[in-house]
Amino acid sequence: MHWTECVLLPNYWDTKSLNILLTRALSQVQPLQNLLSEQGYQPILFPSLEIKALANQPLKTEYDALIFISANAVDYGIDILKNFKNQAKIFAIGAATAKKIENYNIKVDGFPKQKASSEALLAMPMIKNLSEQSILIFRGEGGRETLKQGLEKNNSVEYIEVYRRAPCDIAPQHHNALSTFLQSDKGVVTATSVENLSAFTSMVAQIDLDALTLIKQYPLVVLSERIKFFAQSVGFNKISVASETRDEGLLAAIQSIL
Repeated sequence: MHWTECVLLPNYWDTKSLNILLTRALSQVQPLQNLLSEQGYQPILFPSLEIKALANQPLKTEYDALIFISANAVDYGIDILKNFKNQAKIFAIGAATAKKIENYNIKVDGFPKQKASSEALLAMPMIKNLSEQSILIFRGEGGRETLKQGLEKNNSVEYIEVYRRAPCDIAPQHHNALSTFLQSDKGVVTATSVENLSAFTSMVAQIDLDALTLIKQYPLVVLSERIKFFAQSVGFNKISVASETRDEGLLAAIQSIL
């Protein structure tokens, strides 16, 4: 039996364990799910997005530098590298994305060690020194313009959008996951992107508006200040930002508030 991105197989949760609501896409959630389970927490899956590949191709076959801005950009864009005629420098937005690239046995020339963000990448000397270079940025559909704007002052910069995020259709398992999570007044909600949190709150509102009010009373752990700002704007007020933009950072943030 195969899982789709959004429809879960039935789970039987031990409600004696502390529930952690995971809203990440199913294709991405297993490492975090395993990490939390190993620490004695009870992950509850509520995928809010599904990831779909796009068939876009780059305009050229040679670039001086390639930048991947997410692990998804790596997974959905890695095959494009086979079409390039030259050996370009490769950069990643952060540690998790760099690790994903290295999993494909490809060397990463640089990435921000502490915090994954466009601003941190632009602050790196290796990136600051890029001049009159042809740069290709691998990303999902839409997104921020900060990185391109920072690079195109002295370089030629293009995007290639290799995937898109789509909100999940609500399935019976989403109802079950929400109900199980709300059975205890102790638990933590996690969100790893603005799009992820936006889709999650929309889905919960469609299921039960009262449940959305309750959900906002739980601690929320996010990966960036940008997500925190959005979370505050939609009514969450117990928000912790992970010190590292990877699963271990989420775990540490969860442990710090419990």
